[in-house]
Amino acid sequence: MKRVPFAGAAGLALLLLRGPAAADTPATTQWILATARATGRGGEEFVSSLRIVNPFPQAANVDLTYLAQSPFDAAFSATGDNGAAAKVRVTVGPRATLAIEDVVGTTFAGLAAPFGIQAGGLRVDSDIPVSVLSRTFVANARSSTGAAGTFGFSIPAQSASQTVAAGETAWLPYVSSSPSASSGFRTNVILLNTGPASTVVNVALLRGDGSEAAPPRDYTLGRASTAQQTDVGASFGVPGTETNLRVVVTVRSGGPVAIGASLIDNAISSIAYLPPAKLDEPDDGAYGWVVTRGDASLASAGRLDVRLGVPNFLSGLLVVDCEAGPFVHSFLAFGVDSGVTPNTSFTPMEGGGFRFAGSSLDSGAWSGTVLPWIDGSVFGSLTFTTLATARCSGVTRSYEFAGAKAFGFGEAP
Repeated sequence: MKRVPFAGAAGLALLLLRGPAAADTPATTQWILATARATGRGGEEFVSSLRIVNPFPQAANVDLTYLAQSPFDAAFSATGDNGAAAKVRVTVGPRATLAIEDVVGTTFAGLAAPFGIQAGGLRVDSDIPVSVLSRTFVANARSSTGAAGTFGFSIPAQSASQTVAAGETAWLPYVSSSPSASSGFRTNVILLNTGPASTVVNVALLRGDGSEAAPPRDYTLGRASTAQQTDVGASFGVPGTETNLRVVVTVRSGGPVAIGASLIDNAISSIAYLPPAKLDEPDDGAYGWVVTRGDASLASAGRLDVRLGVPNFLSGLLVVDCEAGPFVHSFLAFGVDSGVTPNTSFTPMEGGGFRFAGSSLDSGAWSGTVLPWIDGSVFGSLTFTTLATARCSGVTRSYEFAGAKAFGFGEAP
């Protein structure tokens, strides 16, 4: 589903239903985009360290898998296969934080270095949820007076919900490019395929006004492969200095894919991490919804099913108020892939979302819209007309609703 602007009373109601945005939470499966024990093009000695936090009163068994980075070839394919990469188990004590210094040079010393250096992502699997933060830094840095020190950047782990699935789009702002190797900034885009098969991602480079800085291109990643498009501006042929570019990544097939970028000052090699942002698509599953505005709204609710990104079932119990009083009316709307004879059409709308319309001989008629919101929840409108023979005979009422995913198909509700 594509996104559309969100406005009106339903918007406020949905925000109230969903509450404030949550901070990142511990997870049992997550990925670190990039780690290294490598020398940069300016002689920088890059080293990566980890901190793994166990917030629970029992020990956590954590498996770390090193996903060696592969180079892109002339066809922009990095087909290295890390699907059978070995795991290293570490234990994090109850309510403890485990520090792993120089994780590539110690925990994974001597492992694969497909293009001469040890660099790659990490998969982190644990038997109880943990949080993971990495730091990659220049170990041989010097201050302006020549004092030894370090500088670098932190990369938080990404959970499955933060990755980009097939059909989804994410972006990286603050991307910069410079034709000079000694001034301005360069940006390295990092792609990590978290899925079990190869994946194709489309990468576009846009200016601040939304125009293309260069034609987009497709990249191919092998199973559990990780790769970097170094100096993305130069790679795409951006001729001058640009400091307000945006990389837009759309997963065409396969995936999900974790993405991020590093922004590097060409003059002093200082480095910053650019995290991704995305609009979370409504996943396949069952969504509970409540009416947020309309007749006797607090008593009206229902269920919406989404399969393969398309609504295929909608049900509801609606309080219809009329001269005879308030009465509850029910309806069952079945789409073409619901498994029963359809009585409702769900039609994609220009700009995103779906329009629906249907009826049944024992319920009445219904129509409305189902629209996605940025966190994967839904909202929309519903117009219902009762049967001519029912209480509140032939009455039409309109409602607004909002809902969130209750469970995915194949999951326990």
